[in-house]
Amino acid sequence: MAVLTALAGACVDDKGEVEINWTIVDRGGAQVFPSGQLGSTCDFTGVLAGPGSPVAYGLQVQLRLCEPGCAGGCDDPTCQLDRLRFDCSAARGFATVQARPDDPYDFHVDLVATPESGACGCTLNPPCVLAPGPRSRTVEPGLVTDLQVYLFVLGLDDIRASTSAGRTRLDLDTCCTPDPTCAP
Repeated sequence: MAVLTALAGACVDDKGEVEINWTIVDRGGAQVFPSGQLGSTCDFTGVLAGPGSPVAYGLQVQLRLCEPGCAGGCDDPTCQLDRLRFDCSAARGFATVQARPDDPYDFHVDLVATPESGACGCTLNPPCVLAPGPRSRTVEPGLVTDLQVYLFVLGLDDIRASTSAGRTRLDLDTCCTPDPTCAP
């Protein structure tokens, strides 16, 4: 019995798990990803910062864990406690983070354009995407905090009409904030 108690105690430490799922639709409500027109969000093309030429890029979901009530807000890097990015071929993400059972995180979710060239990417803003607002949740040691399903609405009227040659055209030059942690 003492061994079982010790093993149970070993599983609970100062870490917790965070799980997030997402769905992307176009403005018409048509499913884009997953189970939609696109098999992943890896194959986009468009102008990222204008004026410029179109580049190949992928869209990744980014989850920022921020200090609630921080004066600078979650857009201030000093208020961000962790930043997680999930692959463009994924429709869910899972990560181990520092547990905070008594003090919740503010969870902010974004879509981020990541150029295939390795150049600095940017965070999408309206009208290129509509994303849910922040959620506050505690993370218990040894447990999973399920953030449920996030719905993103891409700024495309019809995803089928925007796709050609295997890539979806979405220009971001008017609604893409450069990544402040990436040196150009």
